[in-house]
Amino acid sequence: MILKKPIMAGFCLIVSCSALLWGFSLSLPDVRPLKNPQHNMTLIAKDGHGTRYPFVLGPRNPRWIPLAQIPLALQWAVIVAEDDTFYQHNGFNFSAMRDALWENVKRLKPARGGSTITQQLAKNLYLSRKKSLARKLKEAVIAWKLERHLSKNRILELYLNIIEWGPGVYGVEEASWHYFRKSPVDLNFVESILLAAIIPSPTRYNPILYPERALERYRTVLGLMHTSKLITLDQYKAACAVQLRLDPVDRTLSICPLGEAEEKESVTSHAYEPI
Repeated sequence: MILKKPIMAGFCLIVSCSALLWGFSLSLPDVRPLKNPQHNMTLIAKDGHGTRYPFVLGPRNPRWIPLAQIPLALQWAVIVAEDDTFYQHNGFNFSAMRDALWENVKRLKPARGGSTITQQLAKNLYLSRKKSLARKLKEAVIAWKLERHLSKNRILELYLNIIEWGPGVYGVEEASWHYFRKSPVDLNFVESILLAAIIPSPTRYNPILYPERALERYRTVLGLMHTSKLITLDQYKAACAVQLRLDPVDRTLSICPLGEAEEKESVTSHAYEPI
């Protein structure tokens, strides 16, 4: 009899917590409509001046791009740089979260996060950027729902169409036109990697304002792709030996080999094509 009481108390506690979590889950947004590729939802975004405006996520947005039209090089560069176990985990990378927590403790401030692409999508779709325990809990539950109801490719498609690539620049189509004046389907390998390099901090790694800093991050992403065996050593070296040029008139970027004579053409050499 003595042992039965703590066992029953533990069982009741587990049931109560489960019920609370289930009720909490039901109070959060229903992500199932996102399974439909024709589904549209309206979010509130900010332009370059901080003014709020409605942003449509879905094919009703003329700048919406299906995943099939986004270069594989860009997709894999984003994955290796932002969430290298994306196709293996169920929404959470606990080793990355542990490493992020340890680094934040060492620096005595939030220096890095351990969020997966799914968690970032949950935050961008439904939550504010205010950091709190309640928001992180909501983010975790929504991420779990996204992984349960959506395919990995659908999650990646939504993510690439919603994330910020600069002040007031949302989604891969808008980013591609903003920096290169072309659609994502026309991006070459080096342009794709540069776009992926911007994501962690669109302000810090803005290639128009901070070209050297952006190039440093670009080479870091290339290194991750080489480590992941997505590109060869020769392809890595060739893609690293580039410089950025900015057209002073239309502010369009071009990526050219080091030492090349002044010209406005972007690099298109097949030596860069790994994927």
